[in-house]
Amino acid sequence: MNANELLIELRKFVLIKSGLRNIDPGHCKIISEYVFQETKNYVSETTVKRFFGFANTLHKFSLFTLNSLSQYIGYTDWDSFCKDRENHTSSAQSIWQDLRMKTHAITDISLIAKKNNSGIPFNSTANRSFFYPDFDYFLKNNYQFTTISAQHGHGKSILLAHMVEHFFYSEFAPYKNDIVLLINSTSINTIIQNGLTLKDWFAKEFKFGSLSELISYFKKQPDKREGRFIIIIDGIDEYLSKPDYFKTFTDLLYSIEENSFVKIVLGLRTNSWINLQPVISSSAFLTKAWYTSVFYDSDLLSNVPLLNKEEVLSTLSLIEGKTIGQADINPDLLDQFKTPFWLQVYYKLKYENNFLELINPLLRYELINYFLEKRVFLAKKSTEKIFLLKKISESITEGAKSLRVAKEKILSYINCYPDAYEELIYSGIIIEEKRLTTSIPTEVVRFLNNDIYTYFIFIQLTEKFDYKPSREFFAHILSSYPQQKAHLRDHILNWAIRFCINRNEIAELKNIFKLPFSNQEKNNAFDFICYVSRYELSKPSAKFNRQNIGKDFIDIMAMGRTMSKLYKETIKYVSDNVLNEDIQAMLHIIECNIALIDVDKVGLTSTMHLLKRNYKRLNELFPINPYDLLLFFYNNLINKPNEGRSLDDKIVKLCHQIDRSPSLKNEEFTTEELLCYRLVLITLFAQKNYAECHRFIMAILNKYPNIFFIRYSVFSPFLLIHLGQTYLKLNYFKKAQRIMQFLEKIIDREYIYYTNFILAGFSVFKANFYNATQHYDQAILNAEQGIAITSKHDFKMFEISLMLIKIDTLKHTDSSEQVSTIIKDLLNFLNQHKISMPEYSNLNGGEFENTFKVLKSFKR
Repeated sequence: MNANELLIELRKFVLIKSGLRNIDPGHCKIISEYVFQETKNYVSETTVKRFFGFANTLHKFSLFTLNSLSQYIGYTDWDSFCKDRENHTSSAQSIWQDLRMKTHAITDISLIAKKNNSGIPFNSTANRSFFYPDFDYFLKNNYQFTTISAQHGHGKSILLAHMVEHFFYSEFAPYKNDIVLLINSTSINTIIQNGLTLKDWFAKEFKFGSLSELISYFKKQPDKREGRFIIIIDGIDEYLSKPDYFKTFTDLLYSIEENSFVKIVLGLRTNSWINLQPVISSSAFLTKAWYTSVFYDSDLLSNVPLLNKEEVLSTLSLIEGKTIGQADINPDLLDQFKTPFWLQVYYKLKYENNFLELINPLLRYELINYFLEKRVFLAKKSTEKIFLLKKISESITEGAKSLRVAKEKILSYINCYPDAYEELIYSGIIIEEKRLTTSIPTEVVRFLNNDIYTYFIFIQLTEKFDYKPSREFFAHILSSYPQQKAHLRDHILNWAIRFCINRNEIAELKNIFKLPFSNQEKNNAFDFICYVSRYELSKPSAKFNRQNIGKDFIDIMAMGRTMSKLYKETIKYVSDNVLNEDIQAMLHIIECNIALIDVDKVGLTSTMHLLKRNYKRLNELFPINPYDLLLFFYNNLINKPNEGRSLDDKIVKLCHQIDRSPSLKNEEFTTEELLCYRLVLITLFAQKNYAECHRFIMAILNKYPNIFFIRYSVFSPFLLIHLGQTYLKLNYFKKAQRIMQFLEKIIDREYIYYTNFILAGFSVFKANFYNATQHYDQAILNAEQGIAITSKHDFKMFEISLMLIKIDTLKHTDSSEQVSTIIKDLLNFLNQHKISMPEYSNLNGGEFENTFKVLKSFKR
């Protein structure tokens, strides 16, 4: 028996002695303690891990280790164990069985190493069974070798491990009689450290001078062969980049004779395959002997496809311990995870920080940052690597299939730092490819992932502005990345948002809304601000923290009220964590606004209770105490009459104060005013005090003459919609129509910043207008369009309003059957959400009041 076989035997007996059938890294500490108790010799946990293949073995095991483990299982020392096992070896064992036993020892260790090197638990990885028929075809037909080639991180090594188990090792493996020799980088490293060539090692281990000698032997004596001999070599890319080792492996291929039983499988990265392919092409025999695979892509030089959607979701389900569907993951992230490498990065990040959910778009950026931090910024030669990556990103242009640069254009930089460049290639951050479609084949360089390219573009942008985000910084993004590159601009904007919040420079984010980015970009940016702010607030040492959340953050939250689930959760999360009481009060007012739209009595009650504690401070902060206004709606929700004129008097007094104020610029309009004016206007409208509502809007216009020209806040379209509704109630139909047409125009051309909440409010206005002007078909159409928006985005109050408008409209058309249907829909909606129908949800005229009272009083 050779050394490897004896080590296999020793491992087997150590497991038996320890009472273990299988072993994982956690058992190694236990075995270390058992050995010490039995022998009083200390064999460290790390040494035990190396012994069982859970860590790389960079040198031979010491005699002390082998003696200690031999003593643990009952022998006096390693030598006596070896002699005993030799005596148990059958002299009658065939050459084929001898080969099987020797290769089994090497393959076992290699397979364990592959499983342990998997970035996620091996049992969670996709086994890619669609590939098996293709590999089976190679085994059964007259080919001498094949390649499993892929870019870094595409899962070729894991695929090979699954195939070894499926075809040769599992309980129901179809080819158990075949011999499989799996050689990986650890095995090669051991050979090199022992000063051997591949030929020397092959002769030492298998008693044949070379592979061709083994083939010749079994050709002459076919009766001694019991199956096929499969050699799988993987993880050798680092060696193939060195001329001496490259020749060793090409000689191995040349040594193959035409035969039907020896098969070689090479697992290679595509940049290694680029160098090996000309060797094969120059040999007629090798060209004929090479099986390319049905999945081979001649452009990419790869035959390992990206993971499909089902494989990604299956792997994530195993990682998360629950079923993950397509709706549970951000679409961009799902696409990124099709490269298996990113699943490994996610698994490591999740282990360190479990706060980010798969649906969160921020996770994509945190994965990129985490990966680059580990592989570049905290790695050796980080300065040189960062320099090279910046220069590559500067030089990249868009090719037919990817963003890339001709290698010759960056050769001067590569020559300055060749070692750093090679490490970037080996770690898979950048990839070399051959562009074969040109008249002269050209080497090109690209990033592993376009998001990494975007990251380094952004890094250079921050350097250009001395790491100080500003209006000019965002204007540069707007001008440098036009709409034709909208996808790239979205990513740059998201990196910029993350950068600003990381540094707690919140005020600069307002520039996104003030500059002419598209409305969709502004809404996406607003959502991303919510995601990042919540994440930063969850981190223990972030600059954006509960002590320093300030007015700038409130300004952004108020200017972009979207009423989305994300917005509601963000406001709630921040208000629960902020320490500044004034900021917290403003957040509570926004929460109360949300409760009014949600018709949420419980939420409104609890938040108003918190506000009431600071009633005096609210008088100091706001032009009118918002608590008094909210109390009106609270009474409305609980069907309690609002008595007295104190609130009306306060509103009239405020109106006079605003009207007498000198004219101010839009920049002087405060968030405190925005929150109060919005509440005052909806209060007056709910009171049906339309004349005072009109006076109040005119007073605001007197103080801020250009307020309708604000393009960065939803308050401007809100005010326009409210003015239009007021004109409608005052029977100024032509004025209302002009406002409606103006809003159509500016929304269509994205002149203003608007949200789904504004679109819903606009649908209510249009449906109301057409109902009031007796254009009933148009009113029903707008009501139905509005209901589609409100049901999708959960705007309960608006949905009730639109149903009531639809009932009123249908009554005018004598559609009694349809009226009954929509009434049933309304009552089902109220019952389903367990909410009442507040007075402020009815925007119809006086004739509808009796119908509304009947509907409101109806009990199931």
